[in-house]
Amino acid sequence: MDWQFIFALFSGIILFLYGIEQFSGEIQHVAGRRFRNTLQRYTRTRFHGTILGALVTALVQSSTATTVITVGLVNAGTLSFIGSLGIIFGANIGTTITAQLVAFKLTAFAPVFIVIGFLISIAGGRWRAFGKPIFYFGLVFFSLNLVSSILAPYQNDPMLVSIVASLDNVFLEVLAGFLITTIFQSSSVAVGLIVIMAMNGLITPAEGIPIVLGANLGTPTTALLVASRMNTAAKRTAVAQFLFNLIGVLLFMPVMGPFSTLITDLGGSPAQQIANAHFIFNVICAIIFLVLLGPFATLVQKLVPGEYGEVVFRPRYLTKPLPSDKTLCFSLIQEEVGHLIQKNARLIEQVFSIEKTGKREKSEIHHLHEYIHYLTGEIHEAINTVSKADLSQEDAEKIAVLIRISDLSHQLADQIWYLCEKVHKSRENPDVISDEFVHGFTTITTPVLENLSLLSESFPSLLQTTDDTMRANDSLLRDRVNQHYSMHIRKMADSDDESGTVMYGILSAIEQISVTIREIRKTVLLIKEW
Repeated sequence: MDWQFIFALFSGIILFLYGIEQFSGEIQHVAGRRFRNTLQRYTRTRFHGTILGALVTALVQSSTATTVITVGLVNAGTLSFIGSLGIIFGANIGTTITAQLVAFKLTAFAPVFIVIGFLISIAGGRWRAFGKPIFYFGLVFFSLNLVSSILAPYQNDPMLVSIVASLDNVFLEVLAGFLITTIFQSSSVAVGLIVIMAMNGLITPAEGIPIVLGANLGTPTTALLVASRMNTAAKRTAVAQFLFNLIGVLLFMPVMGPFSTLITDLGGSPAQQIANAHFIFNVICAIIFLVLLGPFATLVQKLVPGEYGEVVFRPRYLTKPLPSDKTLCFSLIQEEVGHLIQKNARLIEQVFSIEKTGKREKSEIHHLHEYIHYLTGEIHEAINTVSKADLSQEDAEKIAVLIRISDLSHQLADQIWYLCEKVHKSRENPDVISDEFVHGFTTITTPVLENLSLLSESFPSLLQTTDDTMRANDSLLRDRVNQHYSMHIRKMADSDDESGTVMYGILSAIEQISVTIREIRKTVLLIKEW
């Protein structure tokens, strides 16, 4: 056993996974609105997304790279799960050019991206923020190139060539294509190998076509591995690619004989026939799945369930550019502010469920917290645009109220995130969490959650009965918090009991959240005066 080879191989794979994870994180923090809007615009329809996926993959010559980066963008909230499907379908079409351009690989230019990213990072200026994404983008392809270089000596291994040439069963041929792609982490390697063997007469098109189709099955393995550490939407994208390839192969296997005959009748050299088969197979599969995209997406969502809903960084109501009608602009901004309050209600519900059930991923909650920050920025930008027009005194008062509510919602999201960190810290040491406090936590959080839910459901109006209910909940919360304060202050007096300090911090955070919700309620009441 060559331990040097094993360590080198795993180092390359680890570097690849690290590059993808860091690239996803940098996209989430650095991706500007213009980039998000452009990407979302070109993936708004399934057909545009397919074309984009095909063009990108044709450029980088790696459907694996296209897919894992797409998964990263979905994880960052830049792309929706539905929007990513077109790219996934198109990626398989784009990779078919590999058969004609085996020698062309973007991985050869990876060091250029790394150097450019590094230089931009240290140069400073307005472009510095793009340095790290470019650097990690290059690192992804550099690590792929490293893995490919480590495995390159095995591509022409006599034993491998002999095994592939001796395959005479369509199922074994498909399996062989799957294994080769999985081992080399690239369908380009499998396709290139089969094309070269066909050129040298070592394999016929009828034998090579099933292997090439099987190579598609090996492509999703990397995306599945990468997505395993990401959110639900990213996992769905990876699973969708796997099912797309698997179902496509299963559809063609019963007609593999007639399909091979059709390809032979089209003419061309054996290598060209295999390349044509690869292209036609992927185009037909893409067309089928584009037509059935709705049912297919539903199937994936059922196979990869999750309480955590998808969060894509785009407003629900605001448009760009805003309508010229000022009244309509105010209506859209008001609806988006209501959407902002709804997201806060969802955020606090998820944080409270941590203590009650021990579930929820902190990264997913943080993602929603960042989305609320994003929405606040979009609302402020829209308000700033409207403010440039001639405003009446009434319009100015509307703007003041909407700004106040959005700012309080932004502040509320930060307070909820602070509570999330406190609760997570307490769960790291279960010994400080008593059954008594878990029960007490529920009694305290219920009125807070109900108040924010009532606020989000009734906005922008607030009936007197709703206002009275929220006031009653404030009084109830105050009594319960005071009761628990006295209990945990006594525990804090005992130096050997850490739970008192931890619980005191959680109670303080909940109390601050309640105060902010109350301020939002008071501000919403001003809308009645419009």
